[in-house]
Amino acid sequence: MAGTVALKGPSGHEWSVGLVTNGDMLLLKHGWKAFVDDHYLEEYDILIFKYNGNSRFDVLMFDQESLCEKETSYFVKKCEHTESARGNNRRRSLEESFDETNQSSDDVADDHRAKKPRSDAARTPPSRIQPSRSTSRSRRGTKRGKRGSRGAQPLQLKSRRREVTEDEKHRAQQMAVAESSENSFIVVMRASHVYKGFFMSVPAEWARFHLPNKNHDIELRVNDNVWKAKYHYKGYGGGLTSGWKNFVMENFLEEFDVCLFDPISRTDDNIILDVKIFRVVEEVIPPSQVMRETSRGTSKRVSKFVMDSSSDEDV
Repeated sequence: MAGTVALKGPSGHEWSVGLVTNGDMLLLKHGWKAFVDDHYLEEYDILIFKYNGNSRFDVLMFDQESLCEKETSYFVKKCEHTESARGNNRRRSLEESFDETNQSSDDVADDHRAKKPRSDAARTPPSRIQPSRSTSRSRRGTKRGKRGSRGAQPLQLKSRRREVTEDEKHRAQQMAVAESSENSFIVVMRASHVYKGFFMSVPAEWARFHLPNKNHDIELRVNDNVWKAKYHYKGYGGGLTSGWKNFVMENFLEEFDVCLFDPISRTDDNIILDVKIFRVVEEVIPPSQVMRETSRGTSKRVSKFVMDSSSDEDV
């Protein structure tokens, strides 16, 4: 198999990487560094390579600490060296990846899409589906800037809330849209936002006109309470990372809740976003904390070449 292989990341784009033999081992060489850099891979992250024939691999990426799939791996630059030769239902453009945040509520936001400030914008603005009536009153004495105040954080959260209905989801989205403005954006919470992973992508079109093209500090304000977070920028977009988990936990956010983000001020050093939360279920029952269990063989270097050529089943 020595030669060149195509590695397809979660974004659906492919990287051409040289493959050489060294005794009874196969090593990824030329092009591997670009693949690692573009996907923010770090030592001890876990990769699973799924062989699809014709020297092509699908690559899944898991975080070294949470063992959850790396959200940032979906938001990478398009590889300029190679194009996918076949249609693929999982292939996504950057804009589509961001739009997935609000995929379940596109019908609510059809008439409330972000305005294009420039006529040369090639991308379709993401839907602006977000909360309306604010139910974000400070719960249980939330304090200002409780960054890292909880000490050791759980790996995942598990909802104890009752099952929600489609009508309740739709109502929360409509309430958010009703209070949205031309400058705001709306995000319907997904499991990867509030239960595991804790990365929330920011709609690409909105970020293009309101956020700098670099990593940046952001303050999230709910009433008089403020949480610090980081906007992580890569390529054509990014999302909220460090600090977002604290915001989620201390506001008891759950899947299908809707958040409305409205910019209040912006300086070279900081951006403040006012956040209104619209819950699908008014009664707040804090999710349970699921702690990580140490298991054998979970810490692997990113260069570990793990193959799964068994079937088409998702890993």
